[in-house]
Amino acid sequence: SCKDPAQVQNKGVAIPEAHCMSATPELLTAEPRDWDARYRVGTPPWDTGRPAAELVRMLDERVLKPGRVLEVGCGAGDDAICLARHGFEVTAVDCSPLAIERARVKLEETNEPVRFVLDDVFEFAQAAGQFDLVYDAGFYHFIRLGDLDRFLDMLWRVTRPGSFYFALIGASGERARGGPPQVAKDDIYDELGRLFDFVHLRRFAFESPHRKRGYKGWSCLMQRPAVAV
Repeated sequence: SCKDPAQVQNKGVAIPEAHCMSATPELLTAEPRDWDARYRVGTPPWDTGRPAAELVRMLDERVLKPGRVLEVGCGAGDDAICLARHGFEVTAVDCSPLAIERARVKLEETNEPVRFVLDDVFEFAQAAGQFDLVYDAGFYHFIRLGDLDRFLDMLWRVTRPGSFYFALIGASGERARGGPPQVAKDDIYDELGRLFDFVHLRRFAFESPHRKRGYKGWSCLMQRPAVAV
């Protein structure tokens, strides 16, 4: 079962993890080994070993239909495995060797059909093909700070008309320290609205072992418009 709630997870490009910290210029230029160190010292604060509660909710409500899915920044793999258990064909990418190693160990224990890939998301996307769904548990709210155009180009490359993009995004207005980077609603519309139509943009809470109430977030489901006939 995938019904255990979890804290969000943000990973997948050759820069360090952004969850549970404020993004800084230093983070935008750090090497993958700096991010990998977060796993080396133990379990990172964003990794509870369970799938994200908001993802579980979407799957239980059957809002997301099984298909070919790409997870950008899969971390230790709990969300990817959960998607596979719900019938998705999952490709999950992360640049952290330790995260991918942990994900593959979990995969051996569950025997779900997930393809875990150790790579920079942008490099991987060059020849990855197109997916029915792109799942993003916190990647956008970090990468937008330094490489938004490249990220949007990547999303365009890995989707087709009719594809969905489901993102969990840090929400503006959070006063507690230690949460994910915050994004205003208008910025989400301005940035992601360049590519997608919005199905929903609603509030939810990133769960965290460091804060009982979690952190404010946006659950954002979008769809790439169909080609006009």
